Amino acid sequence: MTTDPAARLEVLCRQLTENIMGAALCAKELASVVREMHDPLPVRANGNAVGGRGMLGRPILDEATLSVVWNGRVLHLGHTQGFWLLARLSRSANQYVTHLDLIQEIWDDDFTDTTVLRAGVRRLRTKLRRGGMGDLADAIVGHHGRYMLSLNGSQRHTEVTAASP
Repeated sequence: MTTDPAARLEVLCRQLTENIMGAALCAKELASVVREMHDPLPVRANGNAVGGRGMLGRPILDEATLSVVWNGRVLHLGHTQGFWLLARLSRSANQYVTHLDLIQEIWDDDFTDTTVLRAGVRRLRTKLRRGGMGDLADAIVGHHGRYMLSLNGSQRHTEVTAASP
């Protein structure tokens, strides 16, 4: 460690910030576990919910670390439109939000169009799947100019691939 007091303070501040962020994620995860203990859902070995009422728990979005905590997993999304899109959809889960509202709230400019929004949703779904949150990715449903985070299990997004009929 350096003897320069300013440099030492900077290192200590960085370490303290990392510890606080870790503690915040831990506290949120503990709260999630307590909720699950009171209202458990059956879970597959891969961490995805099965059976039961067909409902998914609400994801926890941590603005301090720009991460999503869901179903026992933590995924850092970073300061991306995907994080803010998921945060916005989560605030009004099970309710559709128009493309226009999402563009105005997340991109906040007059030049973004629905193509950019759809690409952002596609990237978010991909990142969630790669992070082991496939059920959460599938819960982002689009329909006629609107998106919603469907946590009640009534609707799911399914990817259409070349192998699909």
